[in-house]
Amino acid sequence: MSLANQKPTGVFVRLPLSNEQLGKLLIPTRTFNERMISIGTSVTSRELPVVGWVLYSNGGKILSVFTNHRRAKKWANHFGRTLYPVILQSDAQTQIAALEAEVVRLQEDLDASKRKNFNAGYLIACCNIYNMHNEEGIAADILREAGITEAEVKALDLNEYDAEALAVIRGAGNDDPILKGGAA
Repeated sequence: MSLANQKPTGVFVRLPLSNEQLGKLLIPTRTFNERMISIGTSVTSRELPVVGWVLYSNGGKILSVFTNHRRAKKWANHFGRTLYPVILQSDAQTQIAALEAEVVRLQEDLDASKRKNFNAGYLIACCNIYNMHNEEGIAADILREAGITEAEVKALDLNEYDAEALAVIRGAGNDDPILKGGAA
């Protein structure tokens, strides 16, 4: 399951706060939740264990911190305030690391997809140079500049028209414009 699709369930805020974060936190026109989200890193897992609850006063100062949920609810009801869950920093950092790893993986997938699309367009353009102008030597020279590997060509699954043109282009010169080996 991709972590990127989960709804944020908490915010990790590093202390001490910067002046910029303090400014965002004190914006009176936004809700407290919106202000917290604007200064922190969203946490998306529902698996983070709550270790306590915080009760804030009207002025935004911490009124109390509780570890007993029943007692915390009693005080929240007494003061007419909302309780905010507290999680361990180490748990939040673990979740953030998982999200960062997911971002890296998605970026690698995106880069690979961009490379594959570039290779397909470049290779087909070179095939068109041969098919439309009978210039296999020029097509080979241009194709050589792309640095496309054999594995990348196989991953493209060319149609018969382009595959035939590529075969002619590859045989046009002394050296094959397609690099041997390499990862797809």
